Parts: sequence; C-alpha cells; structure tokens
Amino acid sequence: MSVADDHFEQARQNLALAERLLDGGAGHPPSVQWAVTMAFYCAVHYMQGYLLNRGYDPRNHGERGALIASPSIGIPVDVQQAYFWLKNRSERARYRLAVFAPFFVRQRVLDEKLRLITDFVGL
Repeated sequence: MSVADDHFEQARQNLALAERLLDGGAGHPPSVQWAVTMAFYCAVHYMQGYLLNRGYDPRNHGERGALIASPSIGIPVDVQQAYFWLKNRSERARYRLAVFAPFFVRQRVLDEKLRLITDFVGL
C-alpha cells in the first residue's frame, strides 16, 4: 500500500465516523459539528493522496490549499470550491460554534460537496 493509499483509507475511515456521528448523535449539535469537521478531514486526506500521486507532498493546510488552488495543478474549480467550502464550514463548527441541521450535513456536506472531491479523485 502506498502513502497515497494510506491517505485514501484514512479519508474513508473519517467518512465512516462522520456518518456514525450523524446517525448516532440524534441531532446533538456537537455530534453534527464533528461530522462537519470529519467531512473536511476526508477532503484533506483525499486531496493529500491525489497530490502525492502527482509528486507533491504538502506538509500543512497552507501548502495543501495553495496547491489545490494553483492553476498549474489542474484541479477543477468546482472541486477547489468544494474543498474550501468544507474547510470554511469546519472552521465555523470548531471556532464559531456554528450549528448545522443533520439533513444539511447529509445533503450539502457529504452528498454534494464531499462527493465532488471523491468523484474527482476517483474513489
């Protein structure tokens, strides 16, 4: 298994945890907030694996974000926007105590935004 594959596996595990938090949290705000955060970290690991497969190894969020946004990397704009949208929602959940409805997290966060990223990386 390659290092990129390790990141893809971590992303899958993070997604499974996000879904458990949504399903088992009964809408409890901290469970839903952590589901949003886990969705962002799915995106982090999916994109890290993608970048590793192309010879890049960003060491932090800033480096990764710069590569994702770089036109020379060729990541479609909708995928870039989804990644940064997830980052923003995760930061709002963690630092601004934003509350999200479980339905919103399921539909917009997991099924729409994160799916753009998983489809792009081919997983």
